[in-house]
Amino acid sequence: MSAPAPASQHHHADEAGLRVIIGYKLLKGALTIASGIVIGGALAFGFGPSLQEHAARVHEHATRAWALHAAELLSRLTTPRWMRLSAVALELDGVVCWVEAWALKKGHAWGPWLVVAITALFLPAEVFELVRHPRVSRAVLLVGNLGILVFLAWYARRHSARLVRRQMPPPPPA
Repeated sequence: MSAPAPASQHHHADEAGLRVIIGYKLLKGALTIASGIVIGGALAFGFGPSLQEHAARVHEHATRAWALHAAELLSRLTTPRWMRLSAVALELDGVVCWVEAWALKKGHAWGPWLVVAITALFLPAEVFELVRHPRVSRAVLLVGNLGILVFLAWYARRHSARLVRRQMPPPPPA
């Protein structure tokens, strides 16, 4: 029978988990902002109409069902309105990810709760989409987001006193 791990080992493991989430948020933020910029650039440089023309040609000449579905999807997703909406949504999502990472990195007591709230906000939509269109990628995303939510809720409760103390100003000298 082994002795329980010292508190310092638990603290290091907790901090390692937090660093992984911060890294994930930074990477996701960068990728979504870059995607938004690419879509916005494609729209600005006039690639939307040419993509729609390509989709129409594929739809006209395709014989396989998957190619027809792909052409229809490309046609719907390359309208100027949809491209603008997608670019803005991706860029905003990236900024929110960076704010979450910043709040966690700075050790703000409210940081973990911010990520928990934002993650929980989108879980019903993720579950709905998974039930509507089951895919392994959606299941992995849902499980990953649930893991982040549970870990950060646990982390915030476990470390709330330390996080709050860290943000309190020092007492005035006597």
